[in-house]
Amino acid sequence: MERQDLYIEINREIQQNKDGLIKLGRELFSCPEPGFKEVESNQILTSFLRGHGIPCRSDLCLTGILATVGSGDGYHIALVADMDALVVNDGEKSYPCHSCGHSIQTAVMAGVLKMLKDLNIAEETGGRISFIAAPAEEFIEFDYRQKLKEEGKINYFSGKQNMIEQGVFDDVDCVLTMHVNGETETLFDVNSTLAGFMVKKAVFTGQASHSGAAAHMGRNALHGASLCMDAVAYMKDQFPADVGLQIHPVITECGGSVNIIPEKAVLETYVRANTLADLLEAGEKFDLCAVHSAAALGLSCRIENRTGYMPLKQSKELNEIIYRHMREICPEEKIIKNVVSGASGDIGDLGYLLPAVQFGFSGIRGRIHSSDFTIVDEENAYLHTAEIVMKTVCDILTCPGLQVKNEDFKERKEFYLKNWLYKEM
Repeated sequence: MERQDLYIEINREIQQNKDGLIKLGRELFSCPEPGFKEVESNQILTSFLRGHGIPCRSDLCLTGILATVGSGDGYHIALVADMDALVVNDGEKSYPCHSCGHSIQTAVMAGVLKMLKDLNIAEETGGRISFIAAPAEEFIEFDYRQKLKEEGKINYFSGKQNMIEQGVFDDVDCVLTMHVNGETETLFDVNSTLAGFMVKKAVFTGQASHSGAAAHMGRNALHGASLCMDAVAYMKDQFPADVGLQIHPVITECGGSVNIIPEKAVLETYVRANTLADLLEAGEKFDLCAVHSAAALGLSCRIENRTGYMPLKQSKELNEIIYRHMREICPEEKIIKNVVSGASGDIGDLGYLLPAVQFGFSGIRGRIHSSDFTIVDEENAYLHTAEIVMKTVCDILTCPGLQVKNEDFKERKEFYLKNWLYKEM
């Protein structure tokens, strides 16, 4: 079948399935569940997939899902979606809410897999298409996730990071995903970046003493933390503005009382940057600031690290395909390009390992991550995004010249496991 004829079939398929796709999206939006708790969402999605003759695995990282169509050994595209919701507060109470739009991407990618199966594209091209629903993208509820980790149920706080370690993406060639881009007059964004981050905790230990009678015999841990904050502030000037470095430490614990020199102080911060090299350098320099501030005052300092998310660098080749299909839907002025964002997501980890894209779409009202988030343009949120994804998959599977790969995936994953994931507390 000629590609233009296939595009016509895709548009027809979307029209035939639009009511079911929007219904699935509304159903998922109505059952928001935080990370690693997406039990009902899992049931909704697996029921949808199996009801359309698509077998799936439903126990990845507790609640994650993997479903594949196509039996060949050709190019393998992963349609990746986040499952989890946030916990928001409306001024009176806290409750789960899909205020980051993850229910939209999950519904669209599941629906796209069903429609591509009906069109038989994977079988005809010898390729494979997988829908991967990943839990726990939002970096929240640390105590709950730490408990899961201690029980051996997860190794990391992010669903994708657990999946990467478990080899879920080892035979994938590229990743397609998307994310709502907020309340805007534009319809889409393409080739945006996300900052990476790591979490640092510096524990300063000194010597308690009476603050009046024998202050000179103490070693004030709070002084070490305070000196470290100054050192970090000066250190940030060593990075140019386009690095996007953000370090804003806070003192979260200080032992003792008003008449005792504090023997313990805890300083915590996120370290954010736009590139992996700058992020790793900034993390090392933060450690030096903390350790040497402590040493200068006769204190000890212990650094605890928690794995965050890598910066996102998108595939230029895949974004060119995405952009072409956006232009078929709307004029160029309705598309934002090359946004540099201070936000983060675990799609950055996948983007380091594999050619990946995460395009943005509008269709909501209210602030992302707030209780007033709502979906107002279902056509753009569900139908136009499905069209872009389906036509992009069609182009890639029918044109070998578009099938980009990271031939060094094995080496990248080895570095990732050794130098990123295992920098844990």
